[in-house]
Amino acid sequence: MRADLIVDVGHSRVKWAFAHQGMLESSAPGSAPVEAFDPLVDAACARASNRALLSGQSRPESVARIAAHLRQTGIEVDTIATGSRSLPVEPAYDELGCDRWLALQFAWRETQAPLVVVDCGTAITIDLVDGAGRHFGGWILAGIGSAREGLLAKAPGLHRPSAEAGETERPATTTAEAIERGSLLLAAGGIERAVRAAERAADASVTLWLTGGDAATLADCIDRSARHEPHLVLHGLAMATQAT
Repeated sequence: MRADLIVDVGHSRVKWAFAHQGMLESSAPGSAPVEAFDPLVDAACARASNRALLSGQSRPESVARIAAHLRQTGIEVDTIATGSRSLPVEPAYDELGCDRWLALQFAWRETQAPLVVVDCGTAITIDLVDGAGRHFGGWILAGIGSAREGLLAKAPGLHRPSAEAGETERPATTTAEAIERGSLLLAAGGIERAVRAAERAADASVTLWLTGGDAATLADCIDRSARHEPHLVLHGLAMATQAT
């Protein structure tokens, strides 16, 4: 049986993988800038996929462009929007981003208990699901890079960070290092406070899941245990290939 191509069109990058019968393949997903997605088309042709499922509710123009290129290769392309498939966790509100909604599905299937999913990318999204699998909504913060670039845009005289933040709990001794450590602390502190608020809302302890490009970095800065799964959205897309 041929694999289904699954594609997550993000704010700045497009990520893809292949799925069999609703399960994500173990091989590493591909990634490319959203405006330079030729490697995605090449990967689809190399695998001779005949079906593709795309998610990219926040980038409809990019989804349309990628879908058109895939159709030119003979692939049957479908797109998914929030709530358009019967998946275990229903969205709390209609305008919830499709990536946020998809990221909840695999985490809920694996946990079956109150949980918080934090997706650490251009934005940091934080979503609560209670013990009955009900999505409560959540919070959106600026991502680490977005917060840093916003600060530098407002204060261009500051020294731009050029290295790893190092030990975030120790005061920095250069301006560039202070910006890097401060943006990490800002994100980590916001996540920790949101998780505490989520536990009050659910009246229960939660399992914390981290996903997205900055998840591994933030996992080291957060004072609670977390499950790190870098591809929750793709797992959700894989599940959606088998949903109606």
